[in-house]
Amino acid sequence: MHPVRKKYRWDRIASVGGLAVVVSMLLIAWISPSEETSAQLELTHPGQSEERLTTSTDVEPVVSEVSTPQPRSEDIEAAETILPCSCNKRVLKLPKNPYTAHRQAARNLPNSFFVKDKAEMNAGKKRGKLASVTDGRGYHIAPLSHSYALLLPEVKSLLEDMGHAFADQLEGTPSEGSTFRVTSLTRTAKQQARLGRRNYNAIDEASTHSYGASFDIAYTDRPNNDADCSAPTRAIQHVLSTFQKSGRILVIPEKNCMHVTLRP
Repeated sequence: MHPVRKKYRWDRIASVGGLAVVVSMLLIAWISPSEETSAQLELTHPGQSEERLTTSTDVEPVVSEVSTPQPRSEDIEAAETILPCSCNKRVLKLPKNPYTAHRQAARNLPNSFFVKDKAEMNAGKKRGKLASVTDGRGYHIAPLSHSYALLLPEVKSLLEDMGHAFADQLEGTPSEGSTFRVTSLTRTAKQQARLGRRNYNAIDEASTHSYGASFDIAYTDRPNNDADCSAPTRAIQHVLSTFQKSGRILVIPEKNCMHVTLRP
């Protein structure tokens, strides 16, 4: 009896063992793909995953919708090539009124006073003897570094009248919308002295600019490339000549600008 019982026990153990081996192999085969996939994800660089996302066709429409529109190259080129037209003694032919006449005119204007410093300038503005000047029809004020956008009230009126006359000359032409550029207005004595170190025309401390009586015109600016310099140049020449001949202004054609003073 003992040998039979012993044989039966080993057969049973062998069967169970064989079944266990089969089950173990099946479990290993089922688990291995997941482990391999995990290993691949752990070894993937974050940048590679981001690259795949950004190049996905599902993402591209979203990116294109939120992207910032860039200016067209032709628009940039057009803006850069609209050059101003010069207004100086080489371009415009006008008689020169002596500076002594300019100075005498500046001192004799009704609201005239010498603008020694910024405090006196502000006081004159409060009293109504100086008026703020902004862009108007036919003209605009350039960024100022050595003067203030102020003029005697009567000189401001002159500037406005010249602007209208200039705009009228170009109305209905390809140059309509052109403006002349005012580059200097009222200066304090300190500004005048500082400018005199660089510009021999501004050495004299008692400049007519320091009375709020004068302004400088350096350029005409075209509205677009369809307009050339000929029409704006003829227009500003006509305006200056007409106002000068009528006795309303005095003019000094300078190297870089046209210096204009109101006559009393």
